[in-house]
Amino acid sequence: MRDRLVGGAAITVETWAIDPIEVDAERILRIHRYREPDRVRPVIRRIAERAAADIAILTRPEACYRRMRICRNEAGMLDLEGRLEPEVGKVRFTCAAFPRLLAGCGEAIVFVLTLGPRLDQAVAERIAADQPVDALFLEAAGWLAVERATRRLAADLNRAIAAEGLGVTFRMGPGYDYRLENGTRERWELAEQAALFAVFGNVPLPVVLRDSSVMQPKMSRSGLFAVARRR
Repeated sequence: MRDRLVGGAAITVETWAIDPIEVDAERILRIHRYREPDRVRPVIRRIAERAAADIAILTRPEACYRRMRICRNEAGMLDLEGRLEPEVGKVRFTCAAFPRLLAGCGEAIVFVLTLGPRLDQAVAERIAADQPVDALFLEAAGWLAVERATRRLAADLNRAIAAEGLGVTFRMGPGYDYRLENGTRERWELAEQAALFAVFGNVPLPVVLRDSSVMQPKMSRSGLFAVARRR
């Protein structure tokens, strides 16, 4: 699961991969507000079942991650440095929610995860073939698979660091809003994707970041897991 890679700047990055994720056709239907299974038209159900089956063929979840030390978490600024290579330098992220959500955390695991490019290609092919419902359901199945793959990654990371008395406590990602202590919400700006990807130096990643801060393949996720001592 965790082959060690060393980039040009002596940055240590771990890799992770699992077998294709299974997705339930009923979940796809519920996403699109088909809440009464007995009333779903057979043709719609077949499309959902086909999308669920295609996910197992078209995807291979994989990720790269880097475990880092939190050296500052105050005033909305989060500074991280490598645990094994602090001389490489620090990276800074900015979000007012960091002090509350990462309170008591001494480390973070920065990651990028993807289902791979074949699913994006399959969605595009269905659109080109004038099969919009097929494309819509296949994309929904993809996002369900991304969510399940992210949970699997978190579970595997938990097992990997349990012997140290540590555990994953919270996940955050650029482009999402988080609640502050006063009840208002603060966004970790999507533009900070560039800084997140820079954490990995020159190590080849399975995800490419576009100038617009959008990831390619589309069925990808980035962010960090907070790490704290188990109680």
